[in-house]
Amino acid sequence: MVQLTFDDQWRENLIVSFSGGIGSAASALVAHENGLEFQCVFADTLIEDEDLHRFMDDVARVIGKDIVKLSCGMTPWDVFRKVKYIGNTRTAHCSQKLKTDVVRDWIKENYTDKGLPATLILGMGRDEQERIERAKKTWAPVMVDSLLDRFGMHSHCSRTEIIEKYGIKLPRLYSYGFPHNNCGGFCVRSGQTQFATLLQHFPERYQWHVEQEEIAYREIGETARPFLRKNIDGVVTYMKLSEFRDKIASGEITADPYEFGGCACFIDEE
Repeated sequence: MVQLTFDDQWRENLIVSFSGGIGSAASALVAHENGLEFQCVFADTLIEDEDLHRFMDDVARVIGKDIVKLSCGMTPWDVFRKVKYIGNTRTAHCSQKLKTDVVRDWIKENYTDKGLPATLILGMGRDEQERIERAKKTWAPVMVDSLLDRFGMHSHCSRTEIIEKYGIKLPRLYSYGFPHNNCGGFCVRSGQTQFATLLQHFPERYQWHVEQEEIAYREIGETARPFLRKNIDGVVTYMKLSEFRDKIASGEITADPYEFGGCACFIDEE
């Protein structure tokens, strides 16, 4: 067991944000291995891959704790229709409503409103220090920290090793090439590669998003805009998911293998 000295306030009331990915799972397992007192919370967007729930149950079995499951009862598309704005690379208010707000409310109810300190543990390490610093500003006065950094789990291999050590199979989305295990492979901040991957492995799921986008267009009206980017001769324009699928099928578009796009869920306020 690694021996570390923690500030008393830091060590009290550790809350591991379980996103469903490798980093957050490794954070929960390293907390368990080192005898830390902690809780895990999971904010469900209601469009998660089925295997995420299997993965979460496996982690819960090993750490011997129930993972608190939170939801406001909406999907990202429900949020877009409600606020009359489809999220994009700049404004992903789905993350704010479905993840940040519900976890913040839970922490307030169980800790800060009772005058108790709380430290939110994110599944990010030294390689994502800039994101952690942004999260600290977003979540104040709740403290934000990284067990991956504190316990020296700086590589992807070290994080997968602790998961596999307990016989836990990694989430299937990673094996398909997705860079994360959130929202069933969907994200309005994603690039063409991620949506090509979603189309290849989950065509029915992709079709559901096509239908949801069309519903959003009808309900929002003329101000609705697509979020998927295309670059033609240096000019960036946008296309609907249905258009992208047609262009992939015709060969007009070949997705760049590295254009997955970014993600800042649970980090920034809108």
